[in-house]
Amino acid sequence: MVSTNSLHHKFNIGACLVAFLMLCFSLNLTAVESSSALSDAERDSIMQNCPAIRQSLSRLQKADSKVRTYLGTSYETIATKFITPLNLRLVKNNRATLSDIQADFTSQQSHFRDAYTTYMRDLESLIAVDCQSHPDEFYDRLIEVRKKRATLHDSAIKMSRLAHAQYDAVLKLRNSL
Repeated sequence: MVSTNSLHHKFNIGACLVAFLMLCFSLNLTAVESSSALSDAERDSIMQNCPAIRQSLSRLQKADSKVRTYLGTSYETIATKFITPLNLRLVKNNRATLSDIQADFTSQQSHFRDAYTTYMRDLESLIAVDCQSHPDEFYDRLIEVRKKRATLHDSAIKMSRLAHAQYDAVLKLRNSL
């Protein structure tokens, strides 16, 4: 039998890991531009710095891929090692379950996966654009990628909130027993 202190410690480690990774994930998040019209100076800057821009985007892609792996693994662990087993145990003991949190977590986890897939596909497409020859197309796609990244970031924030809601519900349940 797992002690409540051990469970509390493991859940805190998991929650801290998720929060840390979300912070890392959001460090490169930039504000979405409202206008896609480029000035001549901006166009020239994109064209001149194209190799460096594409290299930076490739590094971002690699970093985001690592963070996504860590977050995805953490979310899967929270769902399969904490939320689902607890609800099964509550059902077995004829107690009220935390099924709303489980349903929300599962739904948001699916949304996170979909948002990541869309973001990564668009980022790959952006990196493939020849920004020296097509700076306007590159910039327009960059704006779209930034929007997708913001959506992905929002999804990660929601996942963190749901993990904390689960933890709070477990504490409340423990105190009521």
